[in-house]
Amino acid sequence: MSKKRFGSKMLFALLAATTLLVQSTPLTHAATEPKKPAVDTKKLEDQFKKQEEAHTEFTDLGNSYARKAVNRLAALHMISGQGENRFNPQNTISRQDIAVLLTKVIGLQPTEIEKAVFEDVPLENPYAPYVYGLSELGVMNGKSEHTMGALDPLTRQELAVMLSRLMKEGSVTKVAGQTPVTYNDGEEIADYAKTAVEEVTNQRWMQGANGKFNPTGTVTRAEAAVIAERVLDARYQQAEQVKYKVDVERLSLAAGTSQRLKVNSIGGDELPFTPIFAFDRPELGTISADGTFVAGPTAGKGNLTVTVGYKTTTIPVEIKNASEPAVEKAEDTPTTAPVTSSNDSATKVDESKKVVEEEAKEPAKKDELVNIAPGSYTAVTTFGTPDSYFQEMEKKYPGPVGGLVTPTGDWTGYYRQFGRKVTVELDEAKPLERVALTFKQQKTSGITMPEYMEVEVSRDGKVWSYAGRAVHDVSPNEDKLVTRTLSVTLPDVNIRYVRASFPVKVFTFARQLEVWAKAESEWNNGAVLLPPPNPAKLEEAKQSGRRVENMLLAYSGEHGEYGTWTKEDFLPMVGYRTVDGYMRDQMFDTILFLPYQTIPATKESWTKYMNDLFGSNKQLDALNQAMREYNRLRGTLYSTPTQENVVLALPYPNASQTNFGQLDEKKPSLSFSPAGIGEEQAYLNRKAAMEWYFQELMKRWNKEGYAYLKLEGIYWFHELVEDSAPKERQLIRDMGSMVHDEALRYYWIPYFGSPGVSEWKSLYFDKAFLQPGYYSDKPVGIDRIQGVLDVVKKYDMDIEIEGDRKMYDDPKFYQTYYNQLVATHKLGMDKNNVHAYYFGSKTLLESVKSTDPVKRAIYDDTYKWMRGRLDRTEFFEGSEMP
Repeated sequence: MSKKRFGSKMLFALLAATTLLVQSTPLTHAATEPKKPAVDTKKLEDQFKKQEEAHTEFTDLGNSYARKAVNRLAALHMISGQGENRFNPQNTISRQDIAVLLTKVIGLQPTEIEKAVFEDVPLENPYAPYVYGLSELGVMNGKSEHTMGALDPLTRQELAVMLSRLMKEGSVTKVAGQTPVTYNDGEEIADYAKTAVEEVTNQRWMQGANGKFNPTGTVTRAEAAVIAERVLDARYQQAEQVKYKVDVERLSLAAGTSQRLKVNSIGGDELPFTPIFAFDRPELGTISADGTFVAGPTAGKGNLTVTVGYKTTTIPVEIKNASEPAVEKAEDTPTTAPVTSSNDSATKVDESKKVVEEEAKEPAKKDELVNIAPGSYTAVTTFGTPDSYFQEMEKKYPGPVGGLVTPTGDWTGYYRQFGRKVTVELDEAKPLERVALTFKQQKTSGITMPEYMEVEVSRDGKVWSYAGRAVHDVSPNEDKLVTRTLSVTLPDVNIRYVRASFPVKVFTFARQLEVWAKAESEWNNGAVLLPPPNPAKLEEAKQSGRRVENMLLAYSGEHGEYGTWTKEDFLPMVGYRTVDGYMRDQMFDTILFLPYQTIPATKESWTKYMNDLFGSNKQLDALNQAMREYNRLRGTLYSTPTQENVVLALPYPNASQTNFGQLDEKKPSLSFSPAGIGEEQAYLNRKAAMEWYFQELMKRWNKEGYAYLKLEGIYWFHELVEDSAPKERQLIRDMGSMVHDEALRYYWIPYFGSPGVSEWKSLYFDKAFLQPGYYSDKPVGIDRIQGVLDVVKKYDMDIEIEGDRKMYDDPKFYQTYYNQLVATHKLGMDKNNVHAYYFGSKTLLESVKSTDPVKRAIYDDTYKWMRGRLDRTEFFEGSEMP
């Protein structure tokens, strides 16, 4: 096999955390394979669950500097121990072990070996696929022509050379050092390794100790884990920052013709990740792994998706009858398609035609492709903790006996619970071509099309890698019955496990999960699949980026006294005040000012709210006065005064508003509704209104010059992603870019189960707090609290703590308040997460002022919880009360 650069053959993993997924449907076996041996379904179910939820807890790491790196890599199944739950961090790592570790963190597919070159790495050696993979790339050379020195310990300078070569092969941008690298033992570094040592030092992948690099010292397993984690993070950073261009903005082809899309780096360098192509109408054509789109004989419109790194571009496709000329691209049309979220690409369905159900036609077999999914074992998991009530609803639409892989017209219904992941276990690893799944939209029945389908792949069912996203052009407002088959083309992967995932808002109906493979393997080991990041961030990373810890929601602008905050109201909120009046410590370090939900989407109302916000002796001015008094009481007024963080809200431009008001006297009042003006103009009007408000907000803030306040960020007011609103996701991102241009952070608090929760990072939010919704009509149980926390961990969110006046009067709601504190305390989320707090309109002040020890304890215990010192460790149950 010839050596090749793998930089242009790389993939990344944009995966929701798999460690929290819970089985919601038992594994099913298609009835089309009666000769296959019987399988213990429960055993397979447990196998998947263990692989996704657990990893070894090593007993010998203690307070080792490598403990968190080891645990993170172990959770990703990239590293393992040496038996008896021991990692042996101080043992040296062998050359063959480092081959496995580096292969996995870079994401290189293990090599299919035909002939063993090294005598100490025979074909049957489990290390062989990894050793030979790096050897063929030139990253790892043998000790001699016929020996690898597989069991030999690895020296630090040898590892530096390997990392330098990986850096080049992976198109990792090299960091230039501020000053030349100098180590006290620099003369001991071999000539062949000097440049590599300098590069990995500048990259901060390897660093010496006490001024020395120790080039001939051996690499310990602890050191290897820490270095490997740094390499892994560098790959994720590449995926986040990749910049690329597609040579077309749209495709317009005659039936039976083809065109190849070209995807290149904007800077002209080699792309660090393989472009992944997907299409939503296989009956109209197919897209190959190299970007060649072949139009079928049927005219119609579809949506092609290009994914590179963490970014996607959508390309509208139109297939015309062979007799019709293809539409020429206008001269002023840009040749580079903008890099946008795939969810922003939905185009309006042609309503001029009578629409019948658009049944997806099976694409013609190409290169002897075979659908190998039928008869495979499948498991369905929810994005969050399964809900028993929702699962009962699903039982009405069970689908075929063999599950989604069964080739049938029967639909399987999925109800709420955020989304599903359908895992398919094939008989053996196969060279796959594409994965497809069919969905339908029937809005009159409450069935909507998921915004996307994503595909993940794995060779061993443990290390999963992202393999692309497919989107469609069906508007969420489309009332007609529509079907779409979302299909992701796979580049150079030989795998055994496939996973298709899709979001579920209310009801999603799917059928016929297809996994197409080539009859004969043509795999050339080209693709590199980057594994998903560990869902549990390192505590240090959170601390280093934290500017907010405890954020209190302060509603204002309406409801008289309840919506008017004074200095006296804020003082026990910004500082923890003991029963005897002593200002002991800081309480809420951040105040989020936001309007009540009833604020109309008009210029007049927005202006009125802003004027109230900046009024004298209330709201912001009152907070500034409170912070001055807090510093006086704490003795820091003239030494090191504490500033309170402030987050301000952007009112929501409701898409039903047709008369917002005039931004320009020469222009008419803005309409946010697409009726009569179209989605594009409605989106532009909404954007203009929000930009105007933000500019006015910044002018007022800068004019006031509050001495004891710091503007920390801006809050997106709407609690869900409104799919029916014109270009909602694009608008959210536009506002995020605007906020980030001012060096501010972008915040959001969606409610539990709301559309868009799983997308919060791609919407440019810096922090998203999950709103649990505990204080509705009826109190919730422990299972609901646990379900909320599972979602928080799954999507790497932060938590909103909730309470209102019911907790003072109703024992059940009192229990609910404390149970959420206990649950989060048990998980350490009181110390390791950023928190938002909802207490209605100044509800917590009642606790501060109360002479009832039970009511007063709510304030005191909330402070203790903030500091990780909550006394209560058990849940309230039944009629139990203090």
